[in-house]
Amino acid sequence: MASRFSCAAQRVVLLSAILIAFPAHAIPSFARKYGTSCLTCHTAFPRLNPFGEAFRRNGYRFPGVDSDFIKQETVPLGNDASKKQFPNAVWPAWVPSIPGLAFGANGTVISHPDKNSEAGQADKAQFTLDNLIEEAHIWGGWSIDDSITMWFEATFTPDSANLERAQILFNDLLGPKHAVNLVVGRGVPTLSAFSPHSSYVNDDQFVTIVVPSIYGSGDAGWQLADNFNMVELNSVLAGRLELGVGLNAGSHVESIRATENVYGHAAYKFGGMRLDGEGSTGSTDVQRPWAETALTVHGFASHANSTFTDAASAVQQDVSNAYGVGARLQVDSLELNVEGYLDKHDHATAVAGPDGRAGSVDVKVGWAELSYILYPWLVPAVRVEYVRLEPGNGGVATSWTHIRPGVAFLVRPNVKLTLYGDIEMASGTPDQGGSWSGVGGTVGTVTPTDPNTSIGAQFASLNLGLFFVF
Repeated sequence: MASRFSCAAQRVVLLSAILIAFPAHAIPSFARKYGTSCLTCHTAFPRLNPFGEAFRRNGYRFPGVDSDFIKQETVPLGNDASKKQFPNAVWPAWVPSIPGLAFGANGTVISHPDKNSEAGQADKAQFTLDNLIEEAHIWGGWSIDDSITMWFEATFTPDSANLERAQILFNDLLGPKHAVNLVVGRGVPTLSAFSPHSSYVNDDQFVTIVVPSIYGSGDAGWQLADNFNMVELNSVLAGRLELGVGLNAGSHVESIRATENVYGHAAYKFGGMRLDGEGSTGSTDVQRPWAETALTVHGFASHANSTFTDAASAVQQDVSNAYGVGARLQVDSLELNVEGYLDKHDHATAVAGPDGRAGSVDVKVGWAELSYILYPWLVPAVRVEYVRLEPGNGGVATSWTHIRPGVAFLVRPNVKLTLYGDIEMASGTPDQGGSWSGVGGTVGTVTPTDPNTSIGAQFASLNLGLFFVF
C-alpha cells in the first residue's frame, strides 16, 4: 500500500496523527474530509505553508491518490460497473455523508493613537468598535471523485450578501499528473505562484488599485486581483514549473459589455518542496513543517477591457495592460516576498492631455513583506506598499507609501488575532478631485491637497483584527 503514495504524502499522514485539526485554505470542511491537522497546510491561517500551497495548486487534493486520505464517510453515486458501461451509463462519483460546510467571521477594532491624523479625523474618534464584526462567511468544499473538486465562499455584511467565489476544478485531464487542469467558475485570476491571501498582516497579497476611483469615479472599475467569472487552464510540469492562462469577465457598466479579459502566469521553484507536493522534497521536521530553503520566481501579464462612469458622469472604456514579476525567498523560518507590476491604462480619467493620450495613466506598484515564524502560533511581519501614478494628460506624477508592521498569533487553532499598525505618507494627491482612498489610503482625504504637495508620515491607526472559523 505504501508504495502507492509519495513520500510527501506519507509525511502528511504522520502530521495528521500528532497535530490539532484545522482547515486547509481556511475551510474546515476540508479538515473534516481528511481528518487532518492545522500545520499540515497552514501557519497562521489562512496563510498556507509549502504543502498547503501544493494542496491548493493541485485543485484542493492531496498528493498521491486523493481518496486514500479521505477520513469522512462518503455516499457513492453509482458504482465501478458504471465505468465499464460508459458512455451508456453516467460516470460514478461520491458526495460526503455530511455536507461539506464551514462558517466563520472577521472584523477589526480600530484605534487612532494620533487623533490629528486624517484617519482619526475621518472617524471622529480615537477608538471604535463599529467594525468589530465586519463579515460573516459560509464556505463549502468537497470532491466528487479523485479528479474533480468543488468549493465556494459566500460573504455577508450588515448591508449586503455576496458570492465571492464558486469554482469547479477538473484536474489531470490529459498527459502526466498535474499537467493539464481546468478551473471554471468565479474566483481570483492566478497572477502569482501563491494564494491570494499570502500575507500575515494583510487580507490580500496583491495591492489592489481601482484607478478610476482614485480619480473620482463612483464605479468599482477594473482591478487585477478581484473576484470575476472566469475560465482558467493551468499546469505543473516536472513538479517545478507552473504555467497558466485564463479568461475572465472583468468589470463593466451593466448596460455596456466590454470584451473578455485574458491573462497568463508562469512560476518556477528552486529547492524546497515541489510545487505539486509530490516526491520526497520538503521539510522533514514534524515540529516545523513550514521550514524549507527555497526560491520561487513568478511573472504575469494581463490584458483587460472595462467600462466605468467617470467623475463627469460619462461612460468611458478603459483598456489596461499589466506586467508583473515577483519572488519568494525562504530560509528556514525567515521569509521575504517581493512583487511589482506596471499597469498601463489608456483611459482611466475624464481629462485628456496635450500629449494626445486620452486620460491615460501608468500605474507602478510594488510591495514587500518580511516575516519570521517565532513559534507555530506567533508570526511577526512587516509589509511595505508603494503606488506611483503617472498621468498621461500632462499631470503631475504622485505616489503613496504604506508601512504595516504587525504580528499574527493563534489564540486557539481556529481563532486568530492580528495586531498591526498603519503608517502612511504621500508625494502629492491625484488631481481631478481624486484621493488615495481608492488604494485604501487615508492621507489627503480629510484635508485635500494638490499633486505638488507632499504629506509627511502619519500614524493612521493601530488595529486588532479578529478571525474565527468552525
